[in-house]
Amino acid sequence: MPHEHIELAQTPNGEIGPRCKKCEIRMTFGEAMVVGKNYYCWDCYVEVTGADTATVEIQRKNRFWKE
Repeated sequence: MPHEHIELAQTPNGEIGPRCKKCEIRMTFGEAMVVGKNYYCWDCYVEVTGADTATVEIQRKNRFWKE
């Protein structure tokens, strides 16, 4: 098998998914971040790669529904 090194676990909602390579938290495949052949949770992914989200939250003084 090409992915024998990946430890699988059952998440609290019953899905099968990988464990984080660094902190071993249980994840679904949808929330896992891939680096090389390993799966990481978001916090460990940021720590390993130095990457971060590109999303910029817009701060407005007045919301359109309050005008």
